[in-house]
Amino acid sequence: MASVLAKLREAGETVLKIAEKKGLEEAEAYLVSNKVLTIRLVNNAVFESKGVHDIGVGLRVIKGNMLGFSSTADLSKKSLQKLVDAATSASKARKLPFKYSFPKPGKIPKVTGVYSKKLAELQPEKAVERAYEMVEASMSYSKKVKDNAGVLNIVSYETLVLNTHGVKAKNVGTFFEASLNATAKYRGRVSEGSEATAGRSIKELKPKEIGEKAAEMAVSGLKTQKLKEGIYTMLLDYEPTQEITSYAAMLVSPMIARLYYPLFLNKIGKKVASSQVTLIDDPLMHNGVGSAPIDDEGTPSKKRVIINRGVLKGFVYDSFYAAMEKKKTTGNAVRVSFAVGVSAFPGKNYNGEPIPLPRNPYIKPGKWKREEILEDTKRGLLVRRFHYTRLTNPTRGDFTSILRMGLYIVKNGEVTGAVRKSRLLDNLLKILQNVDAVSDKLVVAGSWGDYAHTPMIRTKAHVTPID
Repeated sequence: MASVLAKLREAGETVLKIAEKKGLEEAEAYLVSNKVLTIRLVNNAVFESKGVHDIGVGLRVIKGNMLGFSSTADLSKKSLQKLVDAATSASKARKLPFKYSFPKPGKIPKVTGVYSKKLAELQPEKAVERAYEMVEASMSYSKKVKDNAGVLNIVSYETLVLNTHGVKAKNVGTFFEASLNATAKYRGRVSEGSEATAGRSIKELKPKEIGEKAAEMAVSGLKTQKLKEGIYTMLLDYEPTQEITSYAAMLVSPMIARLYYPLFLNKIGKKVASSQVTLIDDPLMHNGVGSAPIDDEGTPSKKRVIINRGVLKGFVYDSFYAAMEKKKTTGNAVRVSFAVGVSAFPGKNYNGEPIPLPRNPYIKPGKWKREEILEDTKRGLLVRRFHYTRLTNPTRGDFTSILRMGLYIVKNGEVTGAVRKSRLLDNLLKILQNVDAVSDKLVVAGSWGDYAHTPMIRTKAHVTPID
């Protein structure tokens, strides 16, 4: 690790010196070393096992009121000189109507539980064994399970932020993401089940549990009943609640609010959710899936309450949007990962500029145990998975998701059976405002590279069957 960081530091210092010699007023180098091991499963077997080590630098430069960006995976001096020229050329096309400067240094806090040497050094053959354990657990659950497909990604990364104000901030971490889709078949009927999770250490990786949960959902869906359209009490399990959290967190980005979804604009100090909902962004959380000592501009991390008992407290900012709105950065600069195929490349990304986003958002746990929420529900629906979730109307907040698996009837506190594929059609703000119970335990859940610590919540929503 030391040698990799030394290589990154040398490249960063070189590019800053080149920028200074070319007369640029400010420069910022974001350097990344990303080691990614991917095991893909298809038809109950390993379809692909590959390792990628991606190293590169993203450079932002300021000259006058102009801001430019470029990136490269070649850290040779000749390439770094071209990088500075490319960023300078790009700046001529972006003249800012406000004064902007890169962040200054700050005291960096210590964050624990974000790096695991055992996970970083896990050998490919051992990773393959872990991936196979998911399949074996699924197949062992029932003879009705006929097929499995999934992925196990293991990532070890180092990042370094250097700028002309003296910022020298590093971030080192590991994480995995594991998911499995199981298919069950019986007497002509076919049903799917899915389970996914993520973590920062190898001890959190429990492949048997993933396989069993995916299989259980698949088998339980072989016998279903059709649902009548209506407004239902909805028990949103961990994965659906994570998606609700992700959307709510996204809405407090000034960039997202200005360009895409203005649902929270002009609502600071107003009630946007039930008093049961407190949304927190805590990148200092021990073992947090989004925790880190710094953001992607090198600004020290801070815990922040976004929604307090239903009341919107404020937005999150990187240095750019903070300058635009004459505010201070909240340490929420994130360089989102780039798309490869149908999913995002795991790990850190140097190929894009930072945008403001919550980094480790979660709904604060409540006082209910998960079992108590079930027992307290006389009639409702338990939702274990969302699919193809969208905000279909940006200004109203119309919200939809396909409930294609993991949907169950709850009657008198018991899960009585699975339900055929249906669609949730409602409004995100109404769903947040209708929350009347939050479980007391946080579980890491999500899908497609988007994971968070999340409780279960109970709310109300409109659901219609899909023929």
